[in-house]
Amino acid sequence: MTLHIFGYAGCSTVKKAVQWAEAEKLPFEYKHFIKVDDLENSLRQWVSLAGIDAVFNHKAQTFKKLDDAERDAITQSEDTMIKAMASEPRFIKRPVGTDGKTALTGFDEAAWQQAFA
Repeated sequence: MTLHIFGYAGCSTVKKAVQWAEAEKLPFEYKHFIKVDDLENSLRQWVSLAGIDAVFNHKAQTFKKLDDAERDAITQSEDTMIKAMASEPRFIKRPVGTDGKTALTGFDEAAWQQAFA
């Protein structure tokens, strides 16, 4: 099993997830969100495994800066939220860790240990 970690290299939480995978000597691959070939399809898979509320980051500064009408338009359905994340990856809660069977967002060492180690 290879663990796939997605996020932004400069994010401290993503760095913690990568450091954890290295310390656990897990086979893993890190990929920046913008380098994912078909991000929308990947998002659909992550949402099917973890749920939209786990993947969409309502606390993202980029999301918070939008006016109410824009936020309402984005959050009207799961599909609109996925499309919004695909076009603006800063809406994705990071990091995303997945082995294809499980997807976790954010880095909670105990949860990642249970799911991936």
